Amino acid sequence: MSASGIRLTLGTANIMPDADLTPLRPTEGDSALMWDMAGTLIPFDPVTGRASALPGCSDFLPELGNVFRLVVTTGDSTASARGLLTDFELLSHFEAVYGDLFLPVGKPYGEILRQLGARPDCSLAIGDRLRADIPADTAELVTILVNQNGDVINAGMVSFIIRILRQHGPSFPAAFDHLTTDADPDADAVGESRGGTIGKAWRRNDGFPYRLWSFTHPALDGSRRVIVI
Repeated sequence: MSASGIRLTLGTANIMPDADLTPLRPTEGDSALMWDMAGTLIPFDPVTGRASALPGCSDFLPELGNVFRLVVTTGDSTASARGLLTDFELLSHFEAVYGDLFLPVGKPYGEILRQLGARPDCSLAIGDRLRADIPADTAELVTILVNQNGDVINAGMVSFIIRILRQHGPSFPAAFDHLTTDADPDADAVGESRGGTIGKAWRRNDGFPYRLWSFTHPALDGSRRVIVI
């Protein structure tokens, strides 16, 4: 189903992509990457306060777009998001921009994926905030958190962690669960966080260090799988 021109509503969030972008034609139409904008695709330097495009986007977004449908999911208005993405030469990489996504916890990723005709277990959300960038309406979607503690990653690290996931299971949740089986427990990360609880946590190093969390929140049903790079 095309994402253009269809409005879906979940709680207080009106999900309406812009309708002016040319749809991409990836090889796996049931898989999507949903990218947060501010702090993720467009991080801010904690020292200068200046915004810039995530390093490596020009190299790795086209590569990822060959496999996944790429969309932007943001709390900013669609119009302002398109303007910023254009300013940083990022807009052309994305099939659609979903703006005005305001929920108390998470984003309505499940609704967006249903509109796209994509599967949650074959898709990923990418953001920078634990409370805001997890799925509000499905426990099947894995979230990748980037740009933590003032550090800005390269987009290649997202591409690399996706390769790892694809090698370890028939779906992203199954791969996540498999990765935890021989990961090192991370007791220091367990506890209350962002109004919820990190109930289980692990550390792995597959060429670079990253963390895996099982996160619960009173406003959500079930736990959420989170990878922190």
